[in-house]
Amino acid sequence: MKTQNLRHVIALGTLLLISLFGVQIYWFNRAFDVAERQFDHSVQIALKKVADSLTEKDTEIKKLSSNFFLATTACAINNEAIEKLLRREFILRSLDVDYELGIYKAEDDTLVYGTYIEATRMFRQESGIQTPGIGDAKNFAVYFPRKKSYLAAELDIWIFSSAVLLLMLGFFAYAIWSLLRERKFSELKNDFINNMTHEFKTPVTNIGIAAEILKKKAHADHQLYIDILQKENEKLRQKIDQVLLGASVDQLRRPSLEQIDLHTLIVDCAETFQFKVKQRNGDLQLEFNATDSKILGDRELLSQAISNLIDNAEKYSNQDPKIVVRTKDLGNEIEIHVIDQGIGIPTSMTKKVFDKFFRIPSGNVHNVKGFGLGLNFVKQVIRSHKGKVGLWSELNGGTDVRIVLPRL
Repeated sequence: MKTQNLRHVIALGTLLLISLFGVQIYWFNRAFDVAERQFDHSVQIALKKVADSLTEKDTEIKKLSSNFFLATTACAINNEAIEKLLRREFILRSLDVDYELGIYKAEDDTLVYGTYIEATRMFRQESGIQTPGIGDAKNFAVYFPRKKSYLAAELDIWIFSSAVLLLMLGFFAYAIWSLLRERKFSELKNDFINNMTHEFKTPVTNIGIAAEILKKKAHADHQLYIDILQKENEKLRQKIDQVLLGASVDQLRRPSLEQIDLHTLIVDCAETFQFKVKQRNGDLQLEFNATDSKILGDRELLSQAISNLIDNAEKYSNQDPKIVVRTKDLGNEIEIHVIDQGIGIPTSMTKKVFDKFFRIPSGNVHNVKGFGLGLNFVKQVIRSHKGKVGLWSELNGGTDVRIVLPRL
């Protein structure tokens, strides 16, 4: 993936996840507020019921803080009776929460009684309870020390979904970090391969030149060894080119478009292979049926792609290679066929040959060594020109590679 596209994907993915998490937090707060209002309403009704049962006056229930409620009864209050009344009202309203009960003098708000009541504790009579006299005016208050945790427990599904979303954010961040690290390693690897192979090409070229000079001056008895030297040097050069091709697939540059004549380009590519084909008693024919061969393209990339196809056609022909490169009109596009009568490809494998590093898994069929990069490179080049590439082949029936490119 190109660096610019990768940045766009990362930015868009991050924005979407942050937005989703923001929405989740918003709705969680809304749900918490609703649950808190319902809780406060239930508590106030429960306290109102208890207060009304203690006095005939209209009592006021005050919320002094988020978890502290005061009932201004200003009447005599029995400790044991009010605990029972509160427990009953809370149970009726499903308020299964711990709380603290305090009883205060109405005249100066002095605490005269206090106790902590667990939600799971059954009511029992406390020792030392004194029944206040008629003249003792008192108020009572209830404090919920664990109100927030209680409400949060009621919103368990929201907490679970928020945790899952937070986990997704963590995995996304880790995936992006891993992707960027792997991309960095890949760039370092490709730089190393490019530098290494370019460094190798200089001595290989020098060896080739030296071998040519030796061949002209050496004694006839030594010609065999010089031929071996040249042959092995050529193999080494091809392997270096294949490694460079693999790196170029990973770092395929944006095409530098210019107006080119596709027929002229094909002729230039074919000339490189004419001698090799004739040495094998073969034939390389060019059939230009397209009326207009002008396209916008990258001359270097397209030359390398078409050369790869002709090279494959020659390499994978057992003997007397018969190769045809044909063009024809296709509406606003031009169609190119590279056809051979070689060993072919099993029909089940034709859709996989454009995959990187793919090789036909049959050791006795292809005697040509390679890395499975040529056709993948062709596919990348043609797609970068907004074209299409396909292949028809059958085992021992030859191969027809079809390329479609847009015209000017």
